[in-house]
Amino acid sequence: MAIRGNVTLTDLATTPVNHVFYPVKMKGDILLWVDRTVTSVPIGQDQLSLFQRPPNKQAKSYKFSWKLAKRTLEQTSPSTGTGIQPQPTLAYENLFSCDVVVHERSTLQERKDLLAQSRDLLNEAINTALIQDFDMIW
Repeated sequence: MAIRGNVTLTDLATTPVNHVFYPVKMKGDILLWVDRTVTSVPIGQDQLSLFQRPPNKQAKSYKFSWKLAKRTLEQTSPSTGTGIQPQPTLAYENLFSCDVVVHERSTLQERKDLLAQSRDLLNEAINTALIQDFDMIW
């Protein structure tokens, strides 16, 4: 059984930086991690979550749903003559979401193939064109 721990994800900056997501909460089947390295303001911290469901009477498959939310705070400046900084607010977030559904009867090799090909799919040049450059597919 896997143990909930830190998750480290590396960005693609000129000098790559490791972002450490720390476990903060488990509620039912959902685990939540946050990256406290960019900001100490909770509303602006990047979040990683995992929903996990084992097979049951209705669904004969395992289901894993990952979500990565990259958050950006609104740029604010003192709005009063007193120079008091307004409360931080969320400007927007970029979201990655991935659902994996694996039947309980699947073989180890089938699961290995699914994982390997999923990694390759995310690494495909087509995704670079879509996500980085907004180059739509036709």
